[in-house]
Amino acid sequence: MRDSERVPGHTDGGMVSDVATLSGLREFSEQLLERIADAVNAERATLSRVDGEWVVIEGSFDRSGPPAQAGGRWRITAPEFQRLVNQQEPMVRALDPATLPTPFREQLAGVRHTVTVPLIVEGEVFATIAVSRREDRPFEPRDLETLRELGSICVLALRHAMLLIQAQVASTQLRTSEERFRLLVDGVKDYAIFLMDPAGHVTSWNQGAERIKGYRAEEILGRHLSTFYPAEDVAAGIPAMGLRVAGQQGQFEAEGWRVRKDGSRFWASVVITGLYDETGGLRGFAKITRDITEKKQIQDQLLESERRQAAKFREHADRMAILEETKSQFLKLASHELRTPVSLICGYLSLFEEGDLGEVNERGKAALSVLTAQGRELNRLIGEMLEVARMEEVPLALDLENLDFREIVADVVKTVRLTATAGHTLSLVMPDQAVPVKADRKRVSMVLHKLLDNAIKYSPEGGEVACDLLSVPGWAELTVRDHGLGIEPEQLDQLFRRFGRIVTDDTADIRGSGLGLYLARETTRLHGGDITVASERGRGSTFTMRIPLADTTDTQPAQAEVQTAEVPSAVTPAETGRRAITTLR
Repeated sequence: MRDSERVPGHTDGGMVSDVATLSGLREFSEQLLERIADAVNAERATLSRVDGEWVVIEGSFDRSGPPAQAGGRWRITAPEFQRLVNQQEPMVRALDPATLPTPFREQLAGVRHTVTVPLIVEGEVFATIAVSRREDRPFEPRDLETLRELGSICVLALRHAMLLIQAQVASTQLRTSEERFRLLVDGVKDYAIFLMDPAGHVTSWNQGAERIKGYRAEEILGRHLSTFYPAEDVAAGIPAMGLRVAGQQGQFEAEGWRVRKDGSRFWASVVITGLYDETGGLRGFAKITRDITEKKQIQDQLLESERRQAAKFREHADRMAILEETKSQFLKLASHELRTPVSLICGYLSLFEEGDLGEVNERGKAALSVLTAQGRELNRLIGEMLEVARMEEVPLALDLENLDFREIVADVVKTVRLTATAGHTLSLVMPDQAVPVKADRKRVSMVLHKLLDNAIKYSPEGGEVACDLLSVPGWAELTVRDHGLGIEPEQLDQLFRRFGRIVTDDTADIRGSGLGLYLARETTRLHGGDITVASERGRGSTFTMRIPLADTTDTQPAQAEVQTAEVPSAVTPAETGRRAITTLR
């Protein structure tokens, strides 16, 4: 209310007394305002009544500073507040304390955000609730909704208090707190509000209680609180426990099933408040009950939906576990059962190629060449399947030795260059100093082969495959970078799974089992390292392999030994097949 004019004690020819002058109702309104401030996380809350061109402060609560002075009157001159009264819309403001008028600067020191909500009765703004925060944290739409809901209680209290003042000003000091409370709550229909004596017997009853619980006042007065509870709750002592907590701590809040007169149940939110006299003695209790059955039904539906969704996830996880087990069984069966027949086929093809089984014409030789290549590919696939099956049964034993990682990388790159197509070029950059690692030469070579083969295979248009070997603190790091098809980011986690081939229109014709990268990473992890990948669709991929550096004090002798040692040649599928054929003969 910027630029408002304050007139202390002015009555404007209206009521002889303001609501704020009644100490009992003032205390009640301050309790309500404290609750409102808590509900919207505000530091300050003020209830004001609109009286023509004036605003009268009827109550105020401030968590850390002096509240607004009850009974103060302000002439409405600020355009923002005039719009609130005329258009009946909330006023949301961000304040700069330095720019406030002098009357407000002291009371609103430090306030950054305020919301003023009109409380409407019979189509007119009857009162306002203003809340404020000293933190730079604006109010949200749900705060406005909460203020409107809680404001209805305040406006009832304020309206009935005004009627009380107009009708019985001369006997204000003689009214008891019970009479004032009855006048306040009698017209509330959405809440059951009633009083009880210290033993829990009903002593007052409002229209809301009659509507919600079904009892008329003459039917329920004098009966015990336990009347409203299910038999099992009464047997468990829940009504007595609620009274005991409210009597000892001042308040008891709970939700639970309650019983109407007709025996039907509803889900209730209840608050029991202890009422004390000026000496601190317990005079009785006030209880507020709200029927929130519809809210509970919605919550229960949400919980049931979440439960069903969780069950679906568990079912899916079980299916995936069964599928993984089936894959493992298939790998074991296929790798063992196919190995011998494929070796025999490769052996006979070798005999045909060498002429041991007779002469073959030119067309036959061409066919034999294709069959031999396919046999080698099939044998490679069976080898990968067998390796995966072994790896899942027991951890693979590594034949570890101290090596210079540069030698292994150089040998593999040299070998792959010999088999790469004409459109591919392989580059290799290595440090001048040794890169000592403790590794299984054969298995690490297998990993490098798979990384390079993968880079070439998924660069169908050719181009450079760049290999960079680095020695970083604690690690030997090799990157293999291609400029091929690349992979979508959301598909990267599939690469290192068993059978994790990513099939697209571009890769559908590229052969692969989906086991190579899985084996490569698992083998690298057995060495204490890992393989990661970065990729972009259409721009290529970069695979990074890291394994721990070896202790250099133990590396040099072993490296010298490695440099002079010869790597035994592998046994080819054809040789295995010949041995099997010889055995059969």
